[in-house]
Amino acid sequence: MAKQKIKPIYDDTFRRSDRHRRKKHRWLILTILCLVLVVGGLLVWRSQQQSALNAYAVKGVSVSQDDGYIDFHQLQQQKIKFAYLKSTSGSSYLDDNFIDNYQRITGSNLQIGIYQEFSFTSSAKSQFQYMVSQVKQQSGNLPIVIQVTYYGKYAQTPPNAKKQGAKLAELAELLSEHYGQGVIIWATPAIQKDLVTPYLPQTKQWLTLERLHRQNDKVFFMQYTGREKLVVDGVKTDLSQSVYNGSLKEWNERFGTE
Repeated sequence: MAKQKIKPIYDDTFRRSDRHRRKKHRWLILTILCLVLVVGGLLVWRSQQQSALNAYAVKGVSVSQDDGYIDFHQLQQQKIKFAYLKSTSGSSYLDDNFIDNYQRITGSNLQIGIYQEFSFTSSAKSQFQYMVSQVKQQSGNLPIVIQVTYYGKYAQTPPNAKKQGAKLAELAELLSEHYGQGVIIWATPAIQKDLVTPYLPQTKQWLTLERLHRQNDKVFFMQYTGREKLVVDGVKTDLSQSVYNGSLKEWNERFGTE
């Protein structure tokens, strides 16, 4: 009778354990590869967005009381060329930092603009009169800007486009006649389509965009709302960045800068 070969009792256990280790190793490699691809993709995306910002020679910021104290000389060092200061909202609210910001920015070489937040509940005349009473002649040298957003309940239920579009056109005309600097409407593409273009077809626009790309001549500025932050004195800020939709030469010809 042939002698039966005895198989070690640990042999199958060892093989199963070895297969399990190899399987875990493969999953680990796949996980690492996925992480590398995700991180690499994010880095490429951020690089593309930064490149998109850098493709525009004239960059600026918009400033309100929510941004706190702003060192405008530091902004100049970051090659920022213009700043828009929030002035009023509707017919009864003055930005807490407007007066201080305006006094300090005049000590820099930045081009200065002011913007008013449009109200759906106040008349065009009352908004105009309140802004003039608060701002007086502190209007800078750039076109006056009216910012239109679907704030509060209007985010879910937009206001009547015909009524508000006509009121917006009236306010733009009042401001343009009073200051003689021209007017720009700042809003998202959707709001521009509903409230601006049908009622102010010749008025320049300031678009709010997640991705920057060249626009037609009707667009004057573009606000960048992506993740790339402006770094000032080594610190990331939450300042809203915008670019001029044109060349440095065109900018200088318009506003007499170098």
